[in-house]
Amino acid sequence: MTTTDSTDKHTARNARSGNMVDIIHRHLRRMVVEFDLRPGERLNEQVLCAQLEIGRTPLREAINRLVAEKLVVARPNKGFYVRDVNPEEIAHLFEVREVLEGAIARLVVARASDAELIDLQGFWQNVLENYAHAEPEDLLAQDIIFHERLARLTQNDEFARLVADINDRVYLVRWAVLQGDARKNTFDEHAQIISALIARDADRAASLMQQHVGKRTGALRRAIADGLLHVISKSSAELRVIDLSEGNDSDDD
Repeated sequence: MTTTDSTDKHTARNARSGNMVDIIHRHLRRMVVEFDLRPGERLNEQVLCAQLEIGRTPLREAINRLVAEKLVVARPNKGFYVRDVNPEEIAHLFEVREVLEGAIARLVVARASDAELIDLQGFWQNVLENYAHAEPEDLLAQDIIFHERLARLTQNDEFARLVADINDRVYLVRWAVLQGDARKNTFDEHAQIISALIARDADRAASLMQQHVGKRTGALRRAIADGLLHVISKSSAELRVIDLSEGNDSDDD
């Protein structure tokens, strides 16, 4: 075997392994945000490896990504746990968002350049054009990116930091308030907000933003009232089978 052949095989193996980690990560993330893995639940790595037919190394890499996303927490000498949900805390954070992002909209009108706003509009138009074919988790990611981009356009790093922090803390329940028609309505509302920003109408932009976030706050309260976040009553779901045929190093420990 030549050095080139050996290098090519090593590169291909790494590519398959990396792709498998991506698949495992997406699968576990969906299980967390859809409450198949319940808040506060310990991740049993041995069971996950057996049921998903994967090795310990790619599983641990995928879990570490969830830790970085603040969906899972690592507890020394205890293992990994799904982050707990405090419904009252989450509701309070949404109320903070309503006030905070209204102020952000006003500052963006005053400080963002025309080019920056046109670029934002182009970004969101692309999201809308690909909406029908996008995965739910990708749409949620685009929603978060939209709000964080707006915060950066204030030219105030503290606003950007606050929005990112709140997004991290409410990420786990965003799925409960961003489903079906509510998700499409949310995306259309973003387009309306952008139009107000481009028109330099600070009052309208702030009002639309506060209404936009306020709807999510109301939806969250209804979700809590309906018991959607009372996951204690939710029975543990069996792990769904995922396709790892693109690269499975199940012996990699």
